Amino acid sequence: MTQLNELKLINDSNILYLKKLNRNYKRNEIVKNILDDEACFFKMNKNDAYIILQDIGILNEQIDTIYQKLISSDEFYRLLKSQKIDLNDKDILIKYPIYDTDDLFKNKKVYNSNDESIQNTMELTPYKESFIRRVLNKLKEIFKI
Repeated sequence: MTQLNELKLINDSNILYLKKLNRNYKRNEIVKNILDDEACFFKMNKNDAYIILQDIGILNEQIDTIYQKLISSDEFYRLLKSQKIDLNDKDILIKYPIYDTDDLFKNKKVYNSNDESIQNTMELTPYKESFIRRVLNKLKEIFKI
């Protein structure tokens, strides 16, 4: 959200600057209309998003990192939670998997305590001393160290 607000602010200042210079600012007005939709970057392909970011005035070195922040999974889930993104919308090009948080850690497999395979795997294996440890213990007994 903050990243998108910063882009809107940059674009608005570009519009004011171009108005002051009596230059054409229609392209920035179109970008402003696009940015009004908070989910706009999830609805466009990467090339179009890069063009918009360039029109706003983002440097080429920064475009990729800003774009990645704008389409991050955190941003997607925030927009989904605030109902600005509808999963059934066909315009959404970038989607992330939706997890059921209530069912995330539940184990659906129920084990029967009488099952022999489970009992066999749960049995403790007796501790067996290594050969070297047994030899050392015998030597200690002999020399009473």
